[in-house]
Amino acid sequence: MLTWSFFAAIAFAFVDWASTWKGWKLGLFIAKPATLLFLIIWTYQVTQWQGGMIWFGVALVFSLLGDIALMLNPRYFMVGLASFLLAHFSFLIGFNQQPPPLTIGTILMAVLVGISAARVLRTLKPGLLKVPRGKRFLAAVVTYGLTLALMVFSALITNFRTEWDILPTALCAAGAILFYISDTLLGYDRFVVKVKHGQSYVHLTYHLGQIGLVTGAMLHFLK
Repeated sequence: MLTWSFFAAIAFAFVDWASTWKGWKLGLFIAKPATLLFLIIWTYQVTQWQGGMIWFGVALVFSLLGDIALMLNPRYFMVGLASFLLAHFSFLIGFNQQPPPLTIGTILMAVLVGISAARVLRTLKPGLLKVPRGKRFLAAVVTYGLTLALMVFSALITNFRTEWDILPTALCAAGAILFYISDTLLGYDRFVVKVKHGQSYVHLTYHLGQIGLVTGAMLHFLK
């Protein structure tokens, strides 16, 4: 399962983390898209994107497009946001091949995720409203935030799905939480207050989140 493309993705991820920490722009422009590109190759090599895995592959493609858009210029922030919105829609479809179970556990999980998302959006709101066309921008970010929260919820409730084993569930849940942390840090660093080495932490949690999500999905769909 661990092919050359997986190790290439890990190697470029380390280069990306070092580049953001040290401020090496050339390394960042090469390593960040390369990490996602090799994750795409890896998942296709191992699974050929068969069955539900197609949606996780599509999510990686949209994530790669989002990475490129966010690196080009701040004016493409909305393009990047839209790309990651589509990525999370793809993750949602991938996780919900069967209707989600309705139990006390899943209801409690929905409440916890909803409270967390509401607190994050409340923290970001003042800064979001200060950008040009603030209300429209806020609406776009709220839409994205709700979709991200649904993705996290869908990953967490694999724990309540009988067809999901423990290891794939743990990897997907951890990956979704790390992705959520990454986006929260990104928003806080950009719209609230600058965090020292904030982009490094954003990239670290983002890549680990992507790896956790697709690795868990691969283990599940290859079963």
